[in-house]
Amino acid sequence: MRLKIIYTGNPNETRITNSETGEEVGGIQAVEISLDAFGASAVVVLQDFELDLENVEATAGGSE
Repeated sequence: MRLKIIYTGNPNETRITNSETGEEVGGIQAVEISLDAFGASAVVVLQDFELDLENVEATAGGSE
C-alpha cells in the first residue's frame, strides 16, 4: 500500500490515506519526514494495526 499524507498547515487536520483508494488509514500515532541533501526518509508509527504480508523474505541479522 502506498500512503498519502495530507497536510493543510494545521497538524490537527493532517490525514493519512491509501493513495490508491483514498480511504483514510487509522491507527497512525505519528509521522516523521526528514529531508536533507542526500534524500528523504519517512517514519510512520502505528498503533493497534493488523498486517498481512505476502512474498516476504527474512534474513538473519544482529550482532554475533
